[in-house]
Amino acid sequence: MLKKGVPSESSEEKNQEVSMVKVWPQQQYLVYHHVAVVMPDTNVVQNLGYQRQFPQYQQQPRQQAPRTHIDLIPMKYADLLPMLLERNLVHTKAPLPVPARLPAGYRADLSCAFHQGAPGHDIEHCFALKKIV
Repeated sequence: MLKKGVPSESSEEKNQEVSMVKVWPQQQYLVYHHVAVVMPDTNVVQNLGYQRQFPQYQQQPRQQAPRTHIDLIPMKYADLLPMLLERNLVHTKAPLPVPARLPAGYRADLSCAFHQGAPGHDIEHCFALKKIV
């Protein structure tokens, strides 16, 4: 028989078991708040005293710089240069330095008399002389 004032052995065991149970901390979850993005209606023109102007880009073929038109002459530039130098109508130019990156059409085996023997082109392909003439 059990006495009322004396705890029984089984109730002591239960109390010990309860005191040994660990309480795990609650896991914290991140709370994400959804935010709506409100964009202004760009089709509505507001009366601000001015209108915004945006450049309109259209796909166009790439344009090259306009080239100077050079008329054909009835003689070779190699024959013309001595006559122009004799009459002091043109003067030869200092030779151009050889560029680090050679342009298309550069020919090291040719030299230009107008550029005082600079390599890279001949007098028949000298744009500077053709532009002056």
